[in-house]
Amino acid sequence: MINVINMKYDKMMKMTKYLEEKSYFVNKGDNLKFHFSNLNFIEPAGAIIFLSTIDRLQEDEIPYELESIQDIERDAISYGETMGIFQKLGLSSARSFSEGTNYIAPTKVVISELFALLDEQDKSIETYYDEISTKIVRKVLRNLAFQADEAVKDLFEFVLREIVRNIFDHSQTSHFYYGSQTYSATNSVEVVIADLGLGLLNTVPFNVEETWFDNPSDEDAIRKAIIPGLSAFSNHAYAPEDYKNSGYGLALVKRIIEKTDGVFSIASGKKTITYNSLGEFVEDCDLIGTLIRMRINLNNLNLVNFDEVLEDARKEAVSKGYSDSPSSASQKLKSQNI
Repeated sequence: MINVINMKYDKMMKMTKYLEEKSYFVNKGDNLKFHFSNLNFIEPAGAIIFLSTIDRLQEDEIPYELESIQDIERDAISYGETMGIFQKLGLSSARSFSEGTNYIAPTKVVISELFALLDEQDKSIETYYDEISTKIVRKVLRNLAFQADEAVKDLFEFVLREIVRNIFDHSQTSHFYYGSQTYSATNSVEVVIADLGLGLLNTVPFNVEETWFDNPSDEDAIRKAIIPGLSAFSNHAYAPEDYKNSGYGLALVKRIIEKTDGVFSIASGKKTITYNSLGEFVEDCDLIGTLIRMRINLNNLNLVNFDEVLEDARKEAVSKGYSDSPSSASQKLKSQNI
């Protein structure tokens, strides 16, 4: 039995680790049941981890049960219904809202359906990168009544565009989730984006010596993924030259968030690493694909000099023997379609 009390990032990561330790992800005979009677808190990051875990159980045909919420009177249950979380789990038919005063509810995007829609509308995937990043940024800034100048908006959109672009370039996922939460007290925003694809260990390149002698781990893959100039195995044949990746996307995103005194978490496979002003924190988990969580201090975003960040990344790439030429899309705050 899994008693879900706080549907938050750290708690849900620990839940995935527990499920792995108890062999729930492979054992089809055990009675796995999730209870919500003591649910106290929900945030989009935790909800997305939970939803993707249920997706995984369904895809692997692992039997499970979800406690009915019909007779549970708790604020967190009502909030979850408002966000459409329990509707996605098949536990509620109540009216839900994709956006609220302080959130964008966890949203599932099916890749095949997205490409069909883009084809119908005669739009490119690059246009979608722009549209989804602009949607999130405008929503967040409006919620916080934050008077950002154009450069700040562009920088925020760049961060999101690079994360979404990585999903299509590398993950080979069938679908992904995104959501956000704003915190007016600290003038900050948390955005989470997750796919159920190959995971970093299967897409980040390791050389022959590393593979032969070191037996690379998920933690190794995460650390490599944020090295500038290290291009992952990609699936971006669809993209124009502007978007051919050269391994700078995540590296630039991490640097930008750090300069805002924010939080950057990346989880893939059996590890999650969180970077913040206090250092880095490594925890165990068990995920299919890759999840990225960003908490950005908007008050500090206007202090970030993109050109300096780019130059620092170039220097690190050269020092480590990797490419010193980011893709042209990664060198632009604005994409080519704006």
